[in-house]
Amino acid sequence: MFRSLALAAAITFCTGSAHAQINPEQLATCMTTHTTPSMKANVKQFMIHALQENKPDATSTLLTFSFEALGVATSKCGMSFADVSSPDFETATKRYGEILGEQIITEAFRSIDIPIN
Repeated sequence: MFRSLALAAAITFCTGSAHAQINPEQLATCMTTHTTPSMKANVKQFMIHALQENKPDATSTLLTFSFEALGVATSKCGMSFADVSSPDFETATKRYGEILGEQIITEAFRSIDIPIN
């Protein structure tokens, strides 16, 4: 989900260099560790806009989140802009999205006192 927008954001910075080896699970974990409250709020807003079928705001919010996530991946997790087009990065961003989605759903249930194991 995030790969396409992150790729568009990074294309201007990418060179033709070779891709480094990326461990998708480690990258997803690193990105999760460095996710800011603002980033998580953007994902929540994306979900709300998408569920309301508000495509312009959903797209805008997702793009903002994608830039932030790409910044985390490159500044905190050892990824280069050239790695954005690698299949391993796509796998990592899918896993990252799953992790954030699970966290947000768990937090939502807890906020209404429904325990989630």
